[in-house]
Amino acid sequence: MIMNDLPLHLLDEILFRLEPKSMAMMRCTNKSFKSNLTDPRFGPQYPSWVRPNLISLSTSDISLVFCKPLVSSCDSVSLEFRAGLIKDRCYIFGSCSGLLLIYIGHLFVANPLTKKFRILNHSGSKLLPHIVGGVEKHDPYDPNDPLVRRTERAMCVGFVVDPSRTTKRFKIVCILEMETKYRFEISDGDSWRLSKTTLTTSSKSGLKTRIKPVYVDDNLHWLRNDWSLIAFNPETEQARLIPCSFHPTPDTKVLFAAKDKINPMTLISGTIKEISIYTLLGNHKWALERQIKNVSMEKTRFKYWHVVAYDGKCLVVLENNVEADSWRVLGGVECWSEDFYMFTPSYFSIEEDEQTKVIVASDDQHISYLTTIMEVIDPTSQRDLTKRTNPSFFTGTYGSGHFRCYQF
Repeated sequence: MIMNDLPLHLLDEILFRLEPKSMAMMRCTNKSFKSNLTDPRFGPQYPSWVRPNLISLSTSDISLVFCKPLVSSCDSVSLEFRAGLIKDRCYIFGSCSGLLLIYIGHLFVANPLTKKFRILNHSGSKLLPHIVGGVEKHDPYDPNDPLVRRTERAMCVGFVVDPSRTTKRFKIVCILEMETKYRFEISDGDSWRLSKTTLTTSSKSGLKTRIKPVYVDDNLHWLRNDWSLIAFNPETEQARLIPCSFHPTPDTKVLFAAKDKINPMTLISGTIKEISIYTLLGNHKWALERQIKNVSMEKTRFKYWHVVAYDGKCLVVLENNVEADSWRVLGGVECWSEDFYMFTPSYFSIEEDEQTKVIVASDDQHISYLTTIMEVIDPTSQRDLTKRTNPSFFTGTYGSGHFRCYQF
């Protein structure tokens, strides 16, 4: 066979791209593949390449990035919680197909697994310069602070990748709010333009802050304060309002997420007593799917409690109560943040047109910052990056918490 003649490093790269089911089938193909796949590298290390990771970002005038594999102590994968300190403000705008859309002085599309990245020119955008623009005042605990308001507006940016296409394209979509009217700004990485599509609603309702858009059924979906949805298809550039109703209590904490192909749109609402999971039905109603008893905690501690991730298979919360209960403990984190991102590694490549390539100095410090972040997120990295951070940054008002996971 031709594959038998491949250099070992190329064969490894091909085999590491396989899903577990395909890998099992390859073991039965011939003795050579079976021998390669019994290598320890395809044992405890392999699952960490394909399982999702939880990325946490805390940022003011400096940024602290954490990465945690979503595995429990019963798994053979390392539970190391890697961290990296960046002496600049960092924004993660989205994660899709193993790529990150991230801003650190420049706008990057990066693959932490391959360490490949592309610098994008964002000067043509109407929204991004406003979000990432510098301000002199930046108190992360002051809700009226300009930087906090800008950080909250990061959810206006959507990032989608379609790995099924041979062109391997990605698109960035920024939603622009104008009272009851919405416009959409689109980029494929080379240029920015306003879509001809305009959506006008009958009622004024802003987008929910810190609630990232969800990409399902070829559409980006933004959640509004009245619980309706704005849907936009980056390919057809069609937009529509999905009128939904939802009535949570004032102290409810909400996560907007994607579940599966059957019921892709999901709302997770958490109170001190229980967590409710709702799915969006065809009649545009949020239907209760299940309720889970919340972890036991005092009412004063609930303000530190957050639903941070859900993918239909597991639900992850962050809280500072470590009493034993039926939830799995994924490990601790010594920095509070409301910005979490699910990231699943892949070998998805980043293509770049040399004619539109953005040139920066080889010693640009922001490239070094990006490299640090990719090392933090790369599941194959064996470095103890926590030693490179400032220990004092982990203390004081940032506090500490624990991730807990409910397995379905």
